[in-house]
Amino acid sequence: MINEFFNFILGLICVIGFYPLFYKMNKPASRLRSTALLAAVILGFPFYVLFNYLFFYRKVSAPSFIDTTILFIMFILLTFVLLGNNRLRALISASFIFSIINLAQFPVGFFTALAVHPVTDLTQYIEEGLKYPQLYYGGIFFINIIITICCLLAARWLRNTKSKPPLNLYIPFTLLFVFFTLIVLFWWEDFSTVLSISFLSSFLMGTLLLGILIFLFYLYTRLTEENLTPEKKPDFTPFIQQLSKREMEVVEAVLAGNYTYKRLSNILNISVNTVKTHLKHIYQTTGVSNITALTELFRGYSPNHP
Repeated sequence: MINEFFNFILGLICVIGFYPLFYKMNKPASRLRSTALLAAVILGFPFYVLFNYLFFYRKVSAPSFIDTTILFIMFILLTFVLLGNNRLRALISASFIFSIINLAQFPVGFFTALAVHPVTDLTQYIEEGLKYPQLYYGGIFFINIIITICCLLAARWLRNTKSKPPLNLYIPFTLLFVFFTLIVLFWWEDFSTVLSISFLSSFLMGTLLLGILIFLFYLYTRLTEENLTPEKKPDFTPFIQQLSKREMEVVEAVLAGNYTYKRLSNILNISVNTVKTHLKHIYQTTGVSNITALTELFRGYSPNHP
């Protein structure tokens, strides 16, 4: 029981990176949906690590490594796509992180094996991992650290991205991330034992793929819509006449940096429910779905606007 708890705690390391990349950037306005998303962010990966531990040490009979990983990917992808405000950004982030989860296993796992208990191939690595728990725990710990660092880098790059790339960029990059994941999944389960890939080859190839994936994500965040096409200033003029005076006050308060319901409630001296009602009508009128998009739409607006 202590070992199971320890593995669950190890999985929580990744929450340090998952929180800013998934939850903070895609936090839904609805409290119920927000709570569900937060729970998925905090508990999803620790349970995945726990399950892999039980499977690795043969304490449970389970589907293959590929099956369990794909199920985990499907669960988290659906969670973030359904609950996130910015669904495109949530999906591209999820696709990236699941590729990182799998890619990190090769270079980090073998590096840990070299440092803790030298091995020469994957079969020996698994056998030694069963004999020496410190090898397994060390690998999981360092894998989680690498994943966390990659998540924090991705979150930083996304925060600096002014607008999301157009759909014709988003789709191929998402497919690239998923393609990387599938390559490593089949590599891990079949190819490495069939082809007897050496320790050094696996380490170098895993490191190369990891570097390529991080570069691809960085490239994705740089290829923004405003870099590809001449900047088009959002036209908020038609909506000024369609929104009530009170709703425009809500917009002005949002533009001033008040992004939470409670803060808007205090600034405007109205109830939180009234704030939600105003924002709901504003979203319906303007066609945006969240405060970030609303801020972008009314960029450059001032109360003295004609």
